[in-house]
Amino acid sequence: MTRTEALILLAKAPVPGQVKTRLCPSFTKTEAAALYACLLEDTAAEMGRLKRVHRYLFFSPPGSGDLFRRDPFSSYEPLPQSGEDLGERMANAFETAFARGFAGAVLVGADCPVLSAPLVRAAFRELASSAGAVFGPSDDGGFYLIALSSTAPSLFRGVNWGTGSVLSEVCLQCRAAGIPYALLPPGFDIDTADDVTALARWTRGHSSPACPRTRQWLTSRGEG
Repeated sequence: MTRTEALILLAKAPVPGQVKTRLCPSFTKTEAAALYACLLEDTAAEMGRLKRVHRYLFFSPPGSGDLFRRDPFSSYEPLPQSGEDLGERMANAFETAFARGFAGAVLVGADCPVLSAPLVRAAFRELASSAGAVFGPSDDGGFYLIALSSTAPSLFRGVNWGTGSVLSEVCLQCRAAGIPYALLPPGFDIDTADDVTALARWTRGHSSPACPRTRQWLTSRGEG
């Protein structure tokens, strides 16, 4: 069956001191990188449950592609990220997918443990109905997922990335461009030590998504 939808996973190599730096000094750089690696692998495995979807993994930094050619990344097409900031990297990833003929694309990161395959499928359904864009709001004012039905580079320009106004700014861009959008249920990202505490509490009350590596990491620290 022809694949008409694309899943884009933005990933960084889990190098100590280069990922999840806001967790430090509550955690060491090595611990923060280990947690990120668990979140990333769990996300890749969960997104691997999606059927009839072409999976891309856009990696950073350049030259780290070999890290993403093993399980659970083996079902992904690895490509290097390009762009000066997060907005450009996302816009360029979407452009790649749509240039290859996909009718809809969902982009996710690796630091939202509540992200599930059914949530992504819900985003695709919204695109197939009337939405030109779909967002998964995160409790820090950003989003854990963005889906588009076509390229929309204007959405990613002039946004104050890394602030609590990201989602509201991008929604304003949608309205200015006449792009109808839909919102998924809210979630949360893992950026700070408080987020890790919230994650441990969340895992005790939820069994899906499974997040086995992340749960094991929390258990090893007595927080699971």
